Amino acid sequence: MSLYNTPKFFKIIQNHELQNGEIRIPKKFVEKYWKGVPNPIVIILPNGAQQEIFWAKRDGDIWFKKNWDKISKFLKFGYLVIFKYIGGASFKLKIFGINCLEIDCPIDEEVVSDESVEAEFGTSSDEFVDQTDIAGTSHRRICGRNRGSMKKRVKNCSTRKTTNGIGTSRGVANPSFEHTLTTTSAHGYILRIPCEFSRRFMEAYEGIAWIRRLGEDRTWEVDVKYDPEGDYSILNRGWKQFSDQYNLQIGDTCEFQMTRSKPPSFTVAIIRA
Repeated sequence: MSLYNTPKFFKIIQNHELQNGEIRIPKKFVEKYWKGVPNPIVIILPNGAQQEIFWAKRDGDIWFKKNWDKISKFLKFGYLVIFKYIGGASFKLKIFGINCLEIDCPIDEEVVSDESVEAEFGTSSDEFVDQTDIAGTSHRRICGRNRGSMKKRVKNCSTRKTTNGIGTSRGVANPSFEHTLTTTSAHGYILRIPCEFSRRFMEAYEGIAWIRRLGEDRTWEVDVKYDPEGDYSILNRGWKQFSDQYNLQIGDTCEFQMTRSKPPSFTVAIIRA
């Protein structure tokens, strides 16, 4: 299912939602879509950062509670916030100010950013920079930052060959990429595939994929979702089970080698931190 027709709900932020450290999910959304949603969920902010949010059920309502304050500090009274459910535990956030312009929030040290790379523009030929994406951010208002500070952050589609990079081993035809695990991918529910690999080898594919640890026979079924806005793919349902089975930790590196394109199949070599 495309992200364009995935379930969504919106909230117009009120003062009590900023002060009380919680926000209620609309009843109709809960009735239609909440069955089986894990706790915690993962909120993907407009800047690509990800934050776990723990929810609670109270009097038949679902409330985002623990860690909601780490997101609400980016918000003000009257802001329009759209929550887009992309499956599993994952929601994407869009934030619009009272002037109706979309807002991109700054990276915060307390919010985990998955596969964001800090870099100066043009520092190395080893870095892939999506110039279109960077240029596109100039049309957004960056809250709490001046636009010159964007030179210190390459948004969404930056990769390095040495970490979260793409390549093929010498003498091996199968494409591969590496992912160094963050809090979200080690202990959360999704793993984001680098943009360049997604473009070249996934081709906006959505559906089932298979992963297998190198040297083992057991295979794991995972869901692949494509984000047309960020132009990257994610591994969703099933990734958490794989991560738990092999006790993946922050700083471990997983090298994914594609062994088949349709449906996508990967062997995964795990390099412990």
